[in-house]
Amino acid sequence: MRRVLPLLLVPVLLAACGGTKSAETTTTVAKPRPTQKQFVSAANAVCIRSDRAVFRLGRLSLDPAGWGKTAAAARRGVADMRRLTPPVGKEAEFQRLVTLGSDLAVGIQKVHDALVKKDYAKARTVQLAATRDDTAIHRQAQKLGLTFCQQLLTNWPA
Repeated sequence: MRRVLPLLLVPVLLAACGGTKSAETTTTVAKPRPTQKQFVSAANAVCIRSDRAVFRLGRLSLDPAGWGKTAAAARRGVADMRRLTPPVGKEAEFQRLVTLGSDLAVGIQKVHDALVKKDYAKARTVQLAATRDDTAIHRQAQKLGLTFCQQLLTNWPA
């Protein structure tokens, strides 16, 4: 076993000392950043799709099923938003928006979970927290110039 260990270390030491010929470097091409206008268009499209999905679910009640479906729709919306690339200089603001969206999805799930347990006081408390997250999302969307995302949603005609 002692003889095997030094033999295994030789390639590692050679690579560390530059003793191998595999010094090829791989370069990756950075994904081009969208313009502000392209970003706003793509992000607003995500908000519109998410809002329509939630609207189709109908009004929320004490029935946890609706809250569970809404939480799933929120998670899909956040996942869709994560796939976007913000323009240069908007990375931190965009990450904040995505974080707030994730927090809202978790909050909606917590409402669902509390309703399943028939813990209505907790459901009310976590719903208020989710409402604050929703308000923060609208403010963050406004900072990013996301015209549709900053509106109160579910404005679709019946």
